[in-house]
Formats: sequence, C-alpha cells, structure tokens
Amino acid sequence: MKKSATPDEFIRQKRVLQAFQSNRLNQTYADLKSDPEYTKIGVFFFEKLYAPDDFSFRDTSIKQLHKLLRGKIYKGIIAAVNQVIELHELTDELDNRMVEQMIHFNTGTDLTMKEYQKVYCGLDNYNQRLYQIRLSTDVTKTFHRLSQKWIVAVSLKTIRTAAHLVGVGKIIDFIYEGYEGFRAMKNIDYFVETVEKREIAWHNKIWETKVK
Repeated sequence: MKKSATPDEFIRQKRVLQAFQSNRLNQTYADLKSDPEYTKIGVFFFEKLYAPDDFSFRDTSIKQLHKLLRGKIYKGIIAAVNQVIELHELTDELDNRMVEQMIHFNTGTDLTMKEYQKVYCGLDNYNQRLYQIRLSTDVTKTFHRLSQKWIVAVSLKTIRTAAHLVGVGKIIDFIYEGYEGFRAMKNIDYFVETVEKREIAWHNKIWETKVK
C-alpha cells in the first residue's frame, strides 16, 4: 500500500476530502440552505465557518490583533476570533490526519462513502469529533450574540478600513460577514439545534461501522 505522498499529491487528496465533505453538508442541510430565513447564515456556517477550503488569516497573531486594536474594537470580537481560529485549526488538523489515512489506504480521487467511513473511524477520535461539532455550534452562538449588540456594528465600521492597513483586514471582513448574516435574526436556536443534532447523529452513524 502507498505509505507516503508528495506535497502536491497530499493537497490533491485534501481537496478530494474537502469536496466530499462539502457535498455531504450540502445534502444534509439542503432544507436549511433553501429556507430564506437561514440563507445568509447557512452560507456563512457551511461555506465559511464549518467547512472552509481556505482560512489563511488563521496564522495572524492574536497577540498582534490585541495590540493593534486594543481600545478600538469591542473586546467580544477578539474573543470570537479566538474561538474561530481554534475551530479552524482543529478542523484542518483532522482533515490532514484523514488525508494521511487516505494515502495509507491508497484511496483514489473518487472517494466513496465506505472509504470515507473507514478513514474517519481509523483516527479513533470519537470524543474529539464531538468537541469539534460542539465548538462549531458555540462559535455560531457567539457570532449571533455579537450581531445583536449595537456596539459591534460601531466597532466594525470604525476599524474596518484601518484593519486592512495594519494587516488584519481579513479577520475583520470575516467577522463583518458573519455579523451581516446573523444580525437580522433574533433567534437561531432552531438552526443551531438542528445542526448539532444532525452532526452528532451523522458522527454516531459512521462510528457504528467501527464497532460492528
């Protein structure tokens, strides 16, 4: 069996994995994404937050962000960024580990559900996956809470242009997109509860293949 791969092969397999996961999310939440009430937060959650293809700003130093924006931005925004970066780093780590397993099992570019289940369970990290699911819903709740505060809108508008000049513009743009998606919604309990329930059910269903 193939045990290693070149960097280019690794990236190709990672794109295969991400495409599979993106398609799965689109199928699982087609009803939410097609509901006008959840369209904006659906795009933010499934395409920007939970299943990112790229999250280049995660390498920006949080200490730098604190230093540059201290006193100029609502402190809850920086706390939200901390959560987002933790989620994306965890997701990226898990994706990389799955790619290593895909290479080990010599899976092709047409990843099947059976192969995905084998790779997913091969990491033997049931609780870590549950943590990932709950962290993603926690981040969503955090963004919604922020969107309901007038001071967040003021902070973002005040520092958005300046943030680009000092190199943290991508973070502020990301937060602003989340703010725009969530601010019109007074209650997101159904959305969050539906996602968490379905993701845990999906996780447990896959894990059943390991214990049989």
